[in-house]
Amino acid sequence: MDIVNQAELAVNLFFQSLGEGLQSLMGVITILGNEIFYILFMPTIYWCVDAWAGLRIGVMLLTSICFNGFFKLLLKGPRPYWISDKVLPGVHETSFGIPSGHAMNSTADWGWSALETKKPGMLAAAAVLALLISISRLVLGVHFLSDVLLGLFLGVVLLAAFSKLWQPVERWLKKQNLRNQILLAFFSSLFIIGISAIVVALSANWQMPADWAARAGEANPLSLDGALTTGGMWFGMLGGFAWLRARRGVHQGNFGSWQRVARYLVGIAGVFALYAGLGSLFPRDLGFVSAVLRYFRYFLIGLWISVLSPLLFEKMKIGRIEPDFEAGSSAPSV
Repeated sequence: MDIVNQAELAVNLFFQSLGEGLQSLMGVITILGNEIFYILFMPTIYWCVDAWAGLRIGVMLLTSICFNGFFKLLLKGPRPYWISDKVLPGVHETSFGIPSGHAMNSTADWGWSALETKKPGMLAAAAVLALLISISRLVLGVHFLSDVLLGLFLGVVLLAAFSKLWQPVERWLKKQNLRNQILLAFFSSLFIIGISAIVVALSANWQMPADWAARAGEANPLSLDGALTTGGMWFGMLGGFAWLRARRGVHQGNFGSWQRVARYLVGIAGVFALYAGLGSLFPRDLGFVSAVLRYFRYFLIGLWISVLSPLLFEKMKIGRIEPDFEAGSSAPSV
């Protein structure tokens, strides 16, 4: 791996030799692949366009983040600037490098978002966007070419699998009662955390090489924070959606005109209040207690997105929840 990485440094150095203008441009493009951007994007679809589409996009995103984090922990690859002083990092990253999360998540999530539109050409546009986001990671010196290629490959695999499996899984879930749906959401969230926790436990004797640590800065690549975040969001979002659908119905994302803007502003204010407010209140250095609190924090964010904010929108008369109806057919197969 080290020999391959050393050879791949030439790709990063070539891109970085093209000037600061390219790095500045790619610094903007890379934001479109950041997890926080997706967390802001997905509720827009759920609240203001179509709840079912927003749910599917959210599930795709969290699934991609889950498996990307698992593979990073399993493969334990460095980032270019960890092994060479010649590569200047455009952004700071604390996790392992391979596979690229930006490449994987953008391929899977932007690809699925394009399929949801059912408009010709959108999948090609999503592919171009995923490619640009992937190149940005090379320019910024935070990924090797092999990191990006594996991320793109895994994103395509996940996109194809999701396209084939969503409808049969959805039909099966609809046959389950509310209790079972909530239990499934909870235990699958524990699975998300568990698969990463097992790898971390098996890596107890692993230590970051001294030359990596000297260049990496404040890095904690064996952290479970990402898995806890994903697991909490997963349970809150899916459990909340199941409860709302069974008890009241489905939020109508296409309701109103100015009301859509109002919903987004109110909804995103709630997300930031929970993210920043609980983030400042909950301690981060209490081991297991901090882990549970992190899970709970993101559970509440997922719950807010899926059920609490739609209920508030209805009270404020800027949203509507209608009785259960059959979900529209999912995006076409790839």
